[in-house]
Amino acid sequence: MKSANFATNQLALEKFLARTKSGDKPKAIRAATIKEVAEVGSTAVSVNKIAKRAELSVGTLYRYHETKDDLLFWVFKQVKSDIHDAMMTAAREKDGAKGRLRAMWFALVEYGFSAPKDFLFAEMMSAEIRDTFHGDLVLEQIGIEVLAEIQAGIDSQVLVQAPAKTLEIILASPAITLARWASIGGGQMEKRELDCVFDLVWRGIARVEPNE
Repeated sequence: MKSANFATNQLALEKFLARTKSGDKPKAIRAATIKEVAEVGSTAVSVNKIAKRAELSVGTLYRYHETKDDLLFWVFKQVKSDIHDAMMTAAREKDGAKGRLRAMWFALVEYGFSAPKDFLFAEMMSAEIRDTFHGDLVLEQIGIEVLAEIQAGIDSQVLVQAPAKTLEIILASPAITLARWASIGGGQMEKRELDCVFDLVWRGIARVEPNE
């Protein structure tokens, strides 16, 4: 069974995803874009088909986004911001570097479990249009905030002395793999299995005291 924190994170995510009013055009465009990209990929995606999924005219869609690339990048930033908000909200409820980073790790996995198509979309777009991301202030701030949490762990001697970016990769890779697995296969690991995975990852980056 999921822990109380796990359930709380899921409830917060559901509220976040449902907060826009019914019939909101941007929300419909986002959902339609994610579904279309999940089926055909960003290269083959069709604005006409996205508009049809969203039950909008193509002209209406173009009033919101001038090009297909603008549309894809807008949705990508929305999803990345949602994931980041879930992670940082979870972190704020905890004290200490390990507690905060653990909460962020589980929030990332939980997002993949709760919003599998959104997560898969973000992963696909990360691989396909990465050059577009450079210089975007929203994405830069997301990266800065995540690395700051890791650097705090290094500075407090909770984590080993290593570049924060390196530790981010070690921490995030298993979480992304688990979330991607849930996105593609529709399965979820039990809480005790996730605890085991995190503990194994943590042992690889935590500072070992001389008496341990």
